[in-house]
Amino acid sequence: MSGRLAQRRAGDAAARGRWARGAWLGAVVAAGTACDPRAGEGAPADPLGATASADARGRFVWRERGTGVDFVHRMCGSGKKLLVEITGAGASLLDYDGDGDQDLLLCQGAALPGFDATGVDLRDRLYRNDGGWRFTDVTEATGAFDAGYTYSIACPDVDGDGDPDLYFVNAGRNTWLRNDVATHGRFVDVTADWGAESPEWSASAAFADLDLDGDLDLYVANYVELRLDHPGCGKLARGEAWRRYCHPDEFRPAPDRLYRNDDGRFVDVSERLGEAGKGGAGLGVVLSDYDTDGDVDLFVANDSTPNFLWRNDGGFRFAEVAGEAWVAVDGSGVSTAAMGCDFGDIDGDGDFDLVVANLAMEVNTLYRNDGEGHFDDRSAASGFGPPSLLYVGFGLELFDADLDADLDAMVANGHISDNIHLYDPSQTFRQPPLFLTNDGSGRFKNARPEEAGRYFEAQHVARALVVGDLDGDGDQDVVIAHWDGAPALLENRTIATPSAGEAAAPRWIALELIGQGKNRQALGAHVTVVAGGKTQIEEVRGTSSYGAFQALPLVFGLGAAAQVDRISVRWPDGRTSDHGPLPADARHRITQPAP
Repeated sequence: MSGRLAQRRAGDAAARGRWARGAWLGAVVAAGTACDPRAGEGAPADPLGATASADARGRFVWRERGTGVDFVHRMCGSGKKLLVEITGAGASLLDYDGDGDQDLLLCQGAALPGFDATGVDLRDRLYRNDGGWRFTDVTEATGAFDAGYTYSIACPDVDGDGDPDLYFVNAGRNTWLRNDVATHGRFVDVTADWGAESPEWSASAAFADLDLDGDLDLYVANYVELRLDHPGCGKLARGEAWRRYCHPDEFRPAPDRLYRNDDGRFVDVSERLGEAGKGGAGLGVVLSDYDTDGDVDLFVANDSTPNFLWRNDGGFRFAEVAGEAWVAVDGSGVSTAAMGCDFGDIDGDGDFDLVVANLAMEVNTLYRNDGEGHFDDRSAASGFGPPSLLYVGFGLELFDADLDADLDAMVANGHISDNIHLYDPSQTFRQPPLFLTNDGSGRFKNARPEEAGRYFEAQHVARALVVGDLDGDGDQDVVIAHWDGAPALLENRTIATPSAGEAAAPRWIALELIGQGKNRQALGAHVTVVAGGKTQIEEVRGTSSYGAFQALPLVFGLGAAAQVDRISVRWPDGRTSDHGPLPADARHRITQPAP
């Protein structure tokens, strides 16, 4: 342990030196790149007016028109290169109206100094899922928007009434909207009553019953101080074209916030995090019981500062153990520019591994859980890291895209310097996404663009990535939010178009968990599924990836198995229940038994 902690300290110094040498701008590499250095110039690769997608090549079909989703994210800048304007574009999936399908919520910016907002709609937008890949904008009708510069929106059912409420995570004051759609047709601002305003520049928020008292508590990952008067960085003597967005080291990290739910009021208990909670530039956050002791722990992806791993020691006490668990830095002892993150059992050994999306020239990190409370950096050996070398990863999610009973991965990429080609010809602003398939043992292969789909042949400035079954066919679809542009809706065609050599489409099962008390969404529940001689595990998390809130029903690929033999649920309060057998190719609601 002491050696690892020494490595961490040395790595922090090395990271600072690397940034000073210009890694923020991307190092020049000897190997060639397929990226066009001019990709950061001109019109976006995915305009709203693009041809409707009738091209069904690959696993994911890019639905560009005909969905009714007409949202365009605006970065709201005026050339001042304010850091706040380059990292946004969040997305959430939720069933706001209780009709059983996934609706789409997209985050918007707000006017920054010098931005002319005349005639520009700067509201977050809520789209109701009407089935058949048709969505209706219900923002005005429901009031589901906030005036802040929104980075993400978490959708917990805080009051336990059976519908999701909205917590707007903003650069500035965070706000609450209670879901009163069923009774009064609208969302109602209850920030003054519920609290948790967290006035810093917030990036992500995770909800779970951290003290096992039956209601949802809150962790807010805050980024850096919000400076709207900063002059920008770069080779200013060479003209405005060379002005760039500053590295976050130019600003003080904003302290994270921890809130305890006391009878519906969120009380700030951040002092329990100690000095550690003040030292990170937090972007992504994801919960998991990584040490299998029955309570929820939290990982925070920090940008260019060591990551946090908050081990839950019970009684609302937390220990920051990222150093001793070996996830504070990468395997070389260097702090990465960490953004999106997720937990999942990628190798089928019964514990949760960790993946983190990083800056170009760092590669994305895969930390393998050894089952003893430590992680090993297996980024290179697993094949997970090398395909990301030239890309800046934001949204990152583990899910079984091909329903073969193991977890694949998708990464949304896009640089944080819109003029990176001036500084480094090997780098581009717009970048292709990654779709990594798992061979079942935890080894990944980057799918060829023609295998993944036409969206993967194009380049984008992508941020949030959310996953859920949008069309109700059993496989999981994807929405990727684009910076200063329209989002991409990707239809998964695994069910409709079986892979070559398959006699039939793979089987699946979807589970919606209903908890007792105020945690009706069962956030933090641990689920074990046994089918076809294989055991899979998953957790109900909500927040993961980057700037995202995921669809809560858990989807398990079953391969050829026609039924699930057994389902075991460890509920957030520690009680367990067993279920099954259950038929495949169906959605099942599992309600926590009464005590």
